[in-house]
Amino acid sequence: MPPVSDSLLFWSIAAAMTALALAFALPRLLGRRTPPAGTRRAATNAAIYRGELADLAREHTEGRLSDPQYALAREEIERRLLSDAAVDSADPPPGASPRGAAIVVTVALPSLAFGLYALFGNPVALDGAPDAVSAATGGSEIVPARRDEIVRHLARNAADGRGWVLLARLDFEADRFDDAAASYRRALAASPKVAADAGVWCEYADALGMAQGGTLSGRPRELVMRALTINAAHPKALEMAGSAAYEQQEFASAARYWRQLLSQLPERSVQREELATAIARAERRTLVAGSGMDTPR
Repeated sequence: MPPVSDSLLFWSIAAAMTALALAFALPRLLGRRTPPAGTRRAATNAAIYRGELADLAREHTEGRLSDPQYALAREEIERRLLSDAAVDSADPPPGASPRGAAIVVTVALPSLAFGLYALFGNPVALDGAPDAVSAATGGSEIVPARRDEIVRHLARNAADGRGWVLLARLDFEADRFDDAAASYRRALAASPKVAADAGVWCEYADALGMAQGGTLSGRPRELVMRALTINAAHPKALEMAGSAAYEQQEFASAARYWRQLLSQLPERSVQREELATAIARAERRTLVAGSGMDTPR
């Protein structure tokens, strides 16, 4: 089966969400002249959209949606929620035809949703690249446009920890390591949920290490150890902890961290073979250091 393009995936999700909104709105309009209580309807809509957001978050966590796809889909849900809230707040005039109102909603709701996206969204981000981050390596202007969008969003929503993480990742891919480190710091301070993610601490350490010339000594190593306190078996944290220890010629510690990681790697994989070689090198240097001799790395 050929791969589904990001553009097709996004518009399929958008169309399905619009159809779902209409499926809930039309029976009410056709079935009665007087709409139910606005508070009850708003609560129902909010529950539906919370479910949609939860499904999106799960697909993003499982890797089925990239960060840009997830952000765009989430924005579409939020815009439809605002649109539905506007529709719910306006009562039909006395004697209005339920069928006429249904026709108006059927035409107006999708038009409004897609019109708002065309006006405020970033349709070009769906074309010509698998995701915004990979487009950066090809000289595309998609990433700068997407970055500006995220910066504007964070100016209004500074407590959005995941938004800061996305901005940090874009800056890291563009080799803006100081900016990336600053955004990771904001993300961890803004969201307890982000701060409980060992992977984000590792990414922060990586950005800070690159900003100081590619070394993990000092503050980056402290961040890696913080990641291990959250998840002692985190693969990236174990790999980075071993690298940081090796940098400081703490070869026994490096070998210990890497052996913990080795057990998680598939048998006969290239990664396992490379790590086994690194462990053997660290163990040899441990023996040499213990004997007082010196040998090339």
